[in-house]
Amino acid sequence: MSTVVQQSGHLSRHVRTAEVLETLDPAFAAVTEALVGHPYRSGVLAPAVRALVVLAVESVIPEADEPRIEAAVDAALADGATAAEVLCTFEIACSIGLHTVSVGLPVLLEEMKRAGLALPEETPRHRELQQRLETTGPRPRALNPIYAGILRMDPGYFEARVRFIDLPWEREGVLDPQVKHLLSIAIDAVSPQHYVDGLRKHLREALAIGVTPEAVLEVLQLASVTGLRTLDVGLEVLARKS
Repeated sequence: MSTVVQQSGHLSRHVRTAEVLETLDPAFAAVTEALVGHPYRSGVLAPAVRALVVLAVESVIPEADEPRIEAAVDAALADGATAAEVLCTFEIACSIGLHTVSVGLPVLLEEMKRAGLALPEETPRHRELQQRLETTGPRPRALNPIYAGILRMDPGYFEARVRFIDLPWEREGVLDPQVKHLLSIAIDAVSPQHYVDGLRKHLREALAIGVTPEAVLEVLQLASVTGLRTLDVGLEVLARKS
């Protein structure tokens, strides 16, 4: 990961209404340019990695917007990312939907306990799947409380979920594990997701394999500018009404 310094004009990479903003409020455009451009001027990520991080956060539902994704894909390819790396980024971004179960299941388990409802009986299949998660695959990892709840309630879904998450990580020739963790950090941190459990897990794993705190901070900075989507929508509406 090398430091890359780029020229000004980074706002237009994130906001398609950048020129409109510069006309309507040049002062706000200037401070926004300074904020958006900071990771590009002072960051430690390679251009292709930085572009893939932006693509990852643009691809997260419900924020996904075709023009923004198209612009992010174009930027990633222009900065040296391959089509296979773009596809892998999309596949990792798809996992955001699984947070529905990650957030909802603990609540279900709490309410089951409150209602006096028992968990399904543990079987040898449960133990087999736990051992497989913890000892095999591209990312052997301990069974955390959320995964333990999923496994106990529905081992079939647990098996399919782990396979869905891990398949992109098995492709060793497409993005290294550090980059995949950085993409996952961006996806879990992006507003309005803020999935802290997933963010902490990927951040811990990333630091353990040598990702620097500076790289993680740059990813968070890149992910934080998605609020500028307000300008894309709002300025177009304003232009029609003025």
